[in-house]
Amino acid sequence: MATLDEIVSAAAKVFRTKGYHAATVRDIAEEVGILKGSLYHHFASKEELLYLVVKDPIAQMYRTISEIAGAEAAASEKLRRAVLAHLEAFDRHYPHLFVYLRERESVKRRFREMIGFSPKEYERCWQKILREGVENGEFRPDLDIQVASYGLLGMLNWSYKWYDPQGRLSVREVAEEFMSLALAGVGAEQPRAAAPIPKRSRLKPAY
Repeated sequence: MATLDEIVSAAAKVFRTKGYHAATVRDIAEEVGILKGSLYHHFASKEELLYLVVKDPIAQMYRTISEIAGAEAAASEKLRRAVLAHLEAFDRHYPHLFVYLRERESVKRRFREMIGFSPKEYERCWQKILREGVENGEFRPDLDIQVASYGLLGMLNWSYKWYDPQGRLSVREVAEEFMSLALAGVGAEQPRAAAPIPKRSRLKPAY
């Protein structure tokens, strides 16, 4: 009998390939290599399985960004950490977060009800970092914090369209490129220097 983790991993692959609405329970059972009826020993519906695919990676990423936003550090350093944490989560939990980003309208209400944390709260963590940077002079005084946060998250989240865990650049190298773009847009004329992200070996997907 397949384990729940194996079923969730298979569902993530199927949802990524076919989309949540087009995928069937039979597709997932065939990916796992078991009979369709055996899947219902672990979950009650396809919606519940979608929730199981995304809940742990998303909850972990939200907690991490919340901790970064509340840390004692320069705003530019917090922004670096947040960008890296967001992309590392995407790399570590690929394709689970790919599925979340494409299907989040289908899961966000259930997700908010189950863990008590919503995408709006996630956005506010990023806005807190940007606001601190404006207030202490690291970021432009005319920065529109809400628009800038949407722009940053849009840039990060759009990577689900093209990101490849086995691609040419490591996730840290992609984070450096994104940070260069971000700081060029939000930084003051003489922003406080922040330590560069240390180079490490390429991360591998979790399965």
